[in-house]
Amino acid sequence: MNKIIIINAVCMSLLISCKSEIKTEEVAQKPIDNAIVFTTTQYKNLKIEIGGAEEKIMDINIEANGLVDVPPDQMFAINYPLSGVISNINHNLLPGKYLKKGEALGQIQSMELLQIQEDYLNETTKGELMVQDFERQKSLIADDATSKRKFQETDNALKINRIKIKSLSEKLKLLGINPGSLTSANISAKHTLHAAQNGYVKSVNVTNGSSFTSNEKLFELISTQHMHIELKVFGDDMQLVKEGQEVDFTNTEGKSTVGKVYLIDKTVDTEQKSLNLHVHIENEAFEQSLRPGQYISGRINVKNSKVLALPESAILANSDGSFIFRMKEEKSQVKFEKIEVKTGRIAHGFIEIIEPSDLSGKIVTRGVNFVENGASEE
Repeated sequence: MNKIIIINAVCMSLLISCKSEIKTEEVAQKPIDNAIVFTTTQYKNLKIEIGGAEEKIMDINIEANGLVDVPPDQMFAINYPLSGVISNINHNLLPGKYLKKGEALGQIQSMELLQIQEDYLNETTKGELMVQDFERQKSLIADDATSKRKFQETDNALKINRIKIKSLSEKLKLLGINPGSLTSANISAKHTLHAAQNGYVKSVNVTNGSSFTSNEKLFELISTQHMHIELKVFGDDMQLVKEGQEVDFTNTEGKSTVGKVYLIDKTVDTEQKSLNLHVHIENEAFEQSLRPGQYISGRINVKNSKVLALPESAILANSDGSFIFRMKEEKSQVKFEKIEVKTGRIAHGFIEIIEPSDLSGKIVTRGVNFVENGASEE
């Protein structure tokens, strides 16, 4: 009976000892001061690789989105400096229709236009009579048959008349009327509007019979001869873009071409937190396959950028952020410090580490999940 009691006591002692060891192992794997600690034995069984941060020269591509655009001098608003009524619109004037310079857009009627023509003709007729009176007064003053004051009045009236004729002449030119060919026989309230340049119809903002006011936008034309692309870049990418960098594009037909960053905006869009890039396309055929206002994406080639990087496998990414583990060996244990990092671009299996800037020491480059979970090889 005593032997049985002794055996039971020994067994209980062993069980307590085992439980104590198991508990010690579990405690050793829990994070201490933002670190995960392993015994040297546990560390040897971890499926991990150790390395360090490296400076890498990456041929980085920045993905950027934007729109196809045209410069301001390739957009044309057709208006008229006077108020009036649209009497007739070209029946073929539809958005997307190509027009050559000088083609008719429509016809307008304006009483103000008629009045200016009338004033011009009246002043030119009056001017002819004033010239005759001026010559007569000039001959009379030579014979002292009239006063100098009368001659001066005639001279001043003629000068004022010429100013009015010049002013009305310039107004007619702005209104599309040739003053030199205007006579009482062809005076009219009607005028035809023409395309100022070659281009496509962008919009028709009026209808037959609608009235318009001075300088109201009646038609809009757009030329596609000098299209470009406006791309937007964000965040740290703003610091990497430079004028002259190549940009790869692919159109909806799957055809590719290369453009170049021609101009970079000097100010950041405070609402979108972005920077605009003005990109020129070198392939004219590709350019003409695009449409103004079309959405497009491109890859900006940022070459020879030296960055601090780690293998992609060194990053532990979860909903809380991105982390790495830095190892520190001690006498009987190995400690892994968990460090949050801000990552950047990825190239050739490496990932840029933007923050922190100090990544000295031994870094876990593979097997970060084993460290996080405290897993060891059986």
